[in-house]
Amino acid sequence: MRLKAKKGQTLVEYILLVLVISVTVAVIIRNSNGRILEFWTALASAIARPCANCADPQPPPK
Repeated sequence: MRLKAKKGQTLVEYILLVLVISVTVAVIIRNSNGRILEFWTALASAIARPCANCADPQPPPK
């Protein structure tokens, strides 16, 4: 038996692989950026608070 050339299939598989990797990385970056934003906002609010016992005048955004 002879193997058929699969040039088109290889190209389609490569494009799909690049697309899946790109989408996965974009989702990971979007989710981690939200967590980093919440962390730094909470830290800045704690540092910039007028006194240790005062209520937070502006709670961090959600």
